[in-house]
Amino acid sequence: MIVPDYLDIPVAISKIISQKEVRRIDLKKSIHNMIHLITATSYREVRHDPFFGTEISDYDFENIYNTHYLKDELKKSILDSIRNNEKRLINVSIELQIEQVEISTKVHNKRIKTQIKMIINGVIDKTNEPFQHFETFFIGPLSY
Repeated sequence: MIVPDYLDIPVAISKIISQKEVRRIDLKKSIHNMIHLITATSYREVRHDPFFGTEISDYDFENIYNTHYLKDELKKSILDSIRNNEKRLINVSIELQIEQVEISTKVHNKRIKTQIKMIINGVIDKTNEPFQHFETFFIGPLSY
């Protein structure tokens, strides 16, 4: 049986400390996890690397009037960060779709949120396999 090389996130630190087996994943899943980590992290949030992350959260409490500008800024931020922080992926490209959507909430009947759908394409350097990652975020006041 081949044991996958990569640790899944979140990492069970208590298992590592007690020298127990931790959950492992394959290369593709590890890249998916890293991209999610990059996109869910804000710049300056990681103390030892202030350039890890994206600027998605910078727009979380903004009223977005110019979605073309937002799309261009986020696309650049995400693409640069993935290229700099996920070296196992090459020929990276990104497609972004940004739209206003109405969602139901428990507190208020309806809320308008900005939905960001992204498709990240690339090639896994080690295996030369095509790779695709889908991610969806909501931004806007109280989007979590």
